[in-house]
Amino acid sequence: MEVKIYREKENEVLILDEGQLAEYHQLTAELGLHVIDDSEKQKVPNVYTFLNSAMTKQIHAICPMHVDVVNYKKSTIPVEVLKVLKFAKDNNMYEGYEIWYNDVEPDPLLIGWNYSNENARTNKYNWVKDRFLMARWGDCAMEIPELLQLGFDKLKENLLDKAKSAISTCQSVINEPDLHVRKLLSDQSTTIDLTTVSSNTIY
Repeated sequence: MEVKIYREKENEVLILDEGQLAEYHQLTAELGLHVIDDSEKQKVPNVYTFLNSAMTKQIHAICPMHVDVVNYKKSTIPVEVLKVLKFAKDNNMYEGYEIWYNDVEPDPLLIGWNYSNENARTNKYNWVKDRFLMARWGDCAMEIPELLQLGFDKLKENLLDKAKSAISTCQSVINEPDLHVRKLLSDQSTTIDLTTVSSNTIY
């Protein structure tokens, strides 16, 4: 089993070295930079990889199942990942933690999230979140570009499958229009679907 922790290399020292962290807090305070949200009592800066909208869709394509970390039962979470989770929780780094996974192909992901704004927090808008990739474990621990390429390839495969199915359906309508009209009259729909597995809204 391999484990990959996705910390930003240039900033991970801030959570590994108390001296560097103290200097960071001093400098940001002097400069008036509110990089840590006092209302959330966050004790350390966020050093994990932010997933923008495109990245989130690519990750979602390969790991479409999402559960709160306490409800994950599909595999044993490695000790190294549990240590990352404990540190993040102890320091109030995120408001929530999820495991993203795929029933067919293992290699789950640990995702931390915060609400994107106070309105989303107050109303608990689950679709308005900032997500951060923290760790991955399983047979293959990939770097982020490789992981995103895997998601890109999965989206392309799904879209091609949908397109081929749509072409087949269209050809069937052209070849046998009477059949499809009879289906329509008997409340059987002919569906042409190009929707991919990557929804615009990922909960």
